[in-house]
Amino acid sequence: MKLLRTRPASRQTHWRGVFGQVCNRLVTAYGRPTLGNYRDPVREILYIVLSAKTTERLYQRAYRGLKRRYKTLPQLADADIAGIEDCIRGAGLAKKRAPQIQKLAQKLIADLGPNPSRKLRKLEPETAFRYLVGLPGVGPKSALCVMTMSLDADVFAVDANVQRVAGRLGALPDNLKHYEAQKRLPSLVPIGRSRDLHVGLVIHGRRICLPRAPRCDGCVLLDLCKFGKTRMRDQIGS
Repeated sequence: MKLLRTRPASRQTHWRGVFGQVCNRLVTAYGRPTLGNYRDPVREILYIVLSAKTTERLYQRAYRGLKRRYKTLPQLADADIAGIEDCIRGAGLAKKRAPQIQKLAQKLIADLGPNPSRKLRKLEPETAFRYLVGLPGVGPKSALCVMTMSLDADVFAVDANVQRVAGRLGALPDNLKHYEAQKRLPSLVPIGRSRDLHVGLVIHGRRICLPRAPRCDGCVLLDLCKFGKTRMRDQIGS
């Protein structure tokens, strides 16, 4: 998988300009929060694996429980599966995730030694991406999130919030599969703005651009948004 995908020059230039404005407005509105992510890539990998298909409150609690019991990666690699399950049960899918987490810890140590974070930081982006997606429980989106939040890579991860907001702005067709959105969006993001834009779109999707009943009347992106302008015109005309 290429981390960037070339798009027609005119479209790319247009949307880089739009997303530059979007990014500036979202940073002004929300600042530059971490979303609970970690600068240490190994901690971030475990955190993201636990975050899939569950709520923020539950996966953060599961992660804290895991770190309280297993303070080092070798302890986690040698842990009993039942013990890991007990720590993460509240986040759901414990029987699936517990062996993933143990195998993940074992593989990181086997491949990268006792301090895998240091070696991960030295990898080139394409190499880091290939390695991360080979870890148990880590898919392309998770790998890109780790790279953005912990490895300072200028790569762009597309989650459901990012895809929804970008689609409503008009950058993506309706009913696009997630993997297609992940292919299309990175080349439309201004260079050097990936992290701020990703975080801003995630927060905006959670607070304002909701799946149902989006709060268009209070949206800082309304004048840039194809969906929002149409929706507001329809409300005024009805």
